[in-house]
Amino acid sequence: MESTSNTTYAIPYSRLTVWLVLLFAFGIIGLWLAFTPGGVLGKADAVGYAICHRIEVRSFVANGRPLPLCARCTGIYLGVMTGLGVFAASGRLRAARLYSWQVGAVLFLFVAVMGIDGLNSYFHLFPGFTGLYEPRNWLRLTTGVFCGLTLISVVFPIFNQSMWRNGGDRVSPIGNLKELAGLSILAGLVVLLTLTQNATILLALGLISALGTVIVLTMMMTVAFVTATNRYRSYTAYPEMALALLAGLAMAITMIGLIDFARFQVTGTWGGFVF
Repeated sequence: MESTSNTTYAIPYSRLTVWLVLLFAFGIIGLWLAFTPGGVLGKADAVGYAICHRIEVRSFVANGRPLPLCARCTGIYLGVMTGLGVFAASGRLRAARLYSWQVGAVLFLFVAVMGIDGLNSYFHLFPGFTGLYEPRNWLRLTTGVFCGLTLISVVFPIFNQSMWRNGGDRVSPIGNLKELAGLSILAGLVVLLTLTQNATILLALGLISALGTVIVLTMMMTVAFVTATNRYRSYTAYPEMALALLAGLAMAITMIGLIDFARFQVTGTWGGFVF
């Protein structure tokens, strides 16, 4: 006989809560869609506008327009989406344990390398600074992709620990160094695909990276929502999470929209910062 934890459904939200979430979600998402640049790429630009400097010289350009995110941020969220794709393909969508210390050490190294490259790149904004080496977009992209693997390897287990009634599956999304090596090879292929500079490929990857941004923010905001509404570790199936995920998405769009609004008030343009 199956245990109660596997057969008992989560306590449903009250009708008032459901209506409040629906009204808030469709209202805020509708406002954001109405007041941001038109088209799919315009919406992706608005996502990038909230989290990224979008300096044109530090971004990949397709058909004369910069991608929604700079080279580094594009890399980070392509790394996120690569990791999510691998976790799904390997049947670890409920993985809720962090990695071993060996895997963690390598992931920390990924972050450290991006930090060094990021500081070197930042200081080159100041006239006369020679730095350690000349910054390159391919370096920004590469270090970003591997940092993105680290980001999703932390956020994803925390999300699962917070959502599933049994705390999720007691496995890590990256089980060992061999799996990390395989994931890293795939990430490297994503880098090479980006560096083809094919306009169609670049635009597709730009949209994917913007989507990755929204997904990460939604996961984080969903955890905040279930914690605030006392639904922490209360779900047994994905359909039960629908309202919580919608609330998390609405909260993510709210944050993006507020930053969009504030930045536009200061700069008066949807373009990147100019130095």
